[in-house]
Amino acid sequence: MEDLLREEIAAVIDQNVADLLRAAGVASPPVDAIGLARGHLGMEVCLDRRQPQRGRAQRAGGQKHIYLRPEPTLERHQWTVAHEVGEFLKPALLQRLGIEPERARAMAGESLASLFAYHLLVPACWLVGDAPLCAYDVLELKKRYATASHEVIAWRLLDLSEPCIITVIDNDHIHRRRSNAWPVRKRLDAPEKKCQEYVHYYSRPHRVQEDGWTVHGWPIHQADWKREILRSVVEVD
Repeated sequence: MEDLLREEIAAVIDQNVADLLRAAGVASPPVDAIGLARGHLGMEVCLDRRQPQRGRAQRAGGQKHIYLRPEPTLERHQWTVAHEVGEFLKPALLQRLGIEPERARAMAGESLASLFAYHLLVPACWLVGDAPLCAYDVLELKKRYATASHEVIAWRLLDLSEPCIITVIDNDHIHRRRSNAWPVRKRLDAPEKKCQEYVHYYSRPHRVQEDGWTVHGWPIHQADWKREILRSVVEVD
């Protein structure tokens, strides 16, 4: 897979997702990965309180089963099932990519199944139109893509042509940071830090425009844990 560009792999996944949604009769978001697995792919999805990992799949009695560990949020279950659907469809994806199964490897630190889960929960065929209509606002997009987490939605903005930097900050520490246009270091520039501090303190969305930066920040806060997501755009000479 190292010989393939990320864009090529994404294009194949997007086409596979579009075909799957069309065949299942899903015409708009949100995508219910659990319902898709059960109703269209004939998988049995059930809870298993004894298992240590988030989810596992196995075949029993000629039927594919996905066992889920109980999780505090719907989005985690949706992600796990979307990932397992990706594993189930992996042979077809590899065939489309022209890759022999034994030569398949994780690409850019992410497995093919993980990439599929991102694209299934937030399909490119809808996001490309919805994102600009929502002004790339993660909270507004979340209303439409309710089964995807805020982080998944934000990370998918990197797959669009509009250049930006996405940063996920957990309890004042950078968890993830990447750009689809510019090299970035794992630290915030001054306008980003200003935006993040406001969002962290007031638990309200905020925008900062200064020094050639436009930074939007959103709070994903819980009682004992604070996450902020930033989308940054910088003017380049």
